[in-house]
Amino acid sequence: MTEYALKTEMCEGDRRLLRLKIEVYVLGICKNIGNPEKRKHFIELIDRGKTNKFKFLVMGLVGPSLEDIRKNIVCKNFSRSTAMQASFQTLQAIADLHDIGYLHRDIKPQNFAVGLGQYENTIYILDFGIARKFTIGETKQVKKPRLHVKFLGTIRFASRACHHGIEQGRKDDLESWIYMVYDMLDDRHGLPWKHLRDRLHVVIYKEKFFRFQFPNCYSIVPSEFKRLVEYVNGMTFAEEPDYTYMTHSIKSIAKQNHIDMEKKLDWIGRSKNEKRTSQEESDETSEDNRYTGSDESEETEKQSRTKKFSTRRKVVMDTQKKSPIPKNL
Repeated sequence: MTEYALKTEMCEGDRRLLRLKIEVYVLGICKNIGNPEKRKHFIELIDRGKTNKFKFLVMGLVGPSLEDIRKNIVCKNFSRSTAMQASFQTLQAIADLHDIGYLHRDIKPQNFAVGLGQYENTIYILDFGIARKFTIGETKQVKKPRLHVKFLGTIRFASRACHHGIEQGRKDDLESWIYMVYDMLDDRHGLPWKHLRDRLHVVIYKEKFFRFQFPNCYSIVPSEFKRLVEYVNGMTFAEEPDYTYMTHSIKSIAKQNHIDMEKKLDWIGRSKNEKRTSQEESDETSEDNRYTGSDESEETEKQSRTKKFSTRRKVVMDTQKKSPIPKNL
């Protein structure tokens, strides 16, 4: 018997809050990626289907999220080595997601989890409930941006475009990634707006962040990260990011600051003691005040309302038996 993660969603409910279909699409595409290196940061899709009352998704089980590890296992800042390695892996995961034509639109430590057992060194990207396809069909052509998009995502990590109601592109996932990196490196000073809740105040702080008006941000975060901040800030909506430049920059920053990128990760040998997996916790309301909306209307909704329609749990399956449930999700 093998343990898997099960996510269910009621068939009926507010269509703006139904997210399982997009998760199935994204994980299904990822499963068929030919290059193993390009799919290593995605959880395996095991099964999906539908009953009269609910839809379900079965996927590989992973361990706690980066946020859970920091709060409940490490109980302090990540070491600089671990934070830099996590920055590198999460950037790779985002690049691989973009490569199949999808934006995540909710990049944050809660949506990245570590593997179990022999995969404890691997970080996985989670929760594609508000992901959006940004390319046209099977081409690499970027869709024309919509004129106005209501806020969705997590206030602390949302891009400035998201705050301003502007269509998000690949650059916006990378902007959120930068916020996440600074938070992982220094959870006290990395994000000056970390404890603010007003969206207007937060976006003002973010604009100042990109003008380097918060020197305390760099009390622990290497100042060389300013190069990546400037690079992402200068990107246009449809521009394809230079992921190679960004990954090389991470390695260069580590070398300049004598940070060992081969050092054992902080959670190795310790994450198995964390009883709750990231998938079991991902539907809980976080302190970050997450707002979500549908992909079409982008209506603003609080995450806590989604709990009526979606749940995740750990299950044990006999993988030799075939599911009798139709896969017409």
